[in-house]
Amino acid sequence: MLLVSALVFGLAAQQACAARAAQDRARSRVAEARGDVTALRERLRRLEARSGADDAAIGRALAAAAAPPPRVLADVVALLPGDVRLDGLSLSYGERIELDLQVVARRARDYDLFLERLTASPRFEAVLPGPERREGEVRANVRAAYSASEGEP
Repeated sequence: MLLVSALVFGLAAQQACAARAAQDRARSRVAEARGDVTALRERLRRLEARSGADDAAIGRALAAAAAPPPRVLADVVALLPGDVRLDGLSLSYGERIELDLQVVARRARDYDLFLERLTASPRFEAVLPGPERREGEVRANVRAAYSASEGEP
């Protein structure tokens, strides 16, 4: 009986050691897989960041090709009443083409007419008049977004 007990104990110890070795191998594979997942996530994050920057640059290039500055300027000038002049124009190409217009009008009603024309035009949206001085000449900044084709943002 002592011999059988020793044999059973030996087999149990051997099984316990084998199970322990299998558990250690499994833990090692899990740690390795976690490291691979972390490396892949980091690589994916870098690729997404680079892709986003590439997409933004491509978007700006396409917007500049569809609406070059001379075309935008011509569209703005076409809306100016006779007594309103464009003192400055800044363009920002991004998701949208943003304009910052500096205008001078002889009278307030001329400036108001320009704002009406700008707002009614299908090429311009999000028209936002800035601070203005209405004594004598009207000097104001106006922000707007430009659409290269009518009805398209």
